[in-house]
Amino acid sequence: MAQENPEIHLVFHPVVGEPLAVRSRDFESLEAAEDSVTEALEQERTLRFELNGRDGGDSGTLLVNCSNVVAVKVRSASEKGADDGQYL
Repeated sequence: MAQENPEIHLVFHPVVGEPLAVRSRDFESLEAAEDSVTEALEQERTLRFELNGRDGGDSGTLLVNCSNVVAVKVRSASEKGADDGQYL
């Protein structure tokens, strides 16, 4: 049986506007998330996340344009406080 990817929390800080928090299982590990986000920031690429609604509700896709992001905080769901994590 395949192991499910860990839940990773990402907080994107845009050039203008409020931070955007995303929970994702799109990455195999915290290190893979950090590498992917760092690469997207450096190349000013768009990151895509699948959104799953609660209790079978609506789902969708979130696109984050990294050319408009000044910082991203990445942490695993197991870390305790909002101040934990790695800024990229």
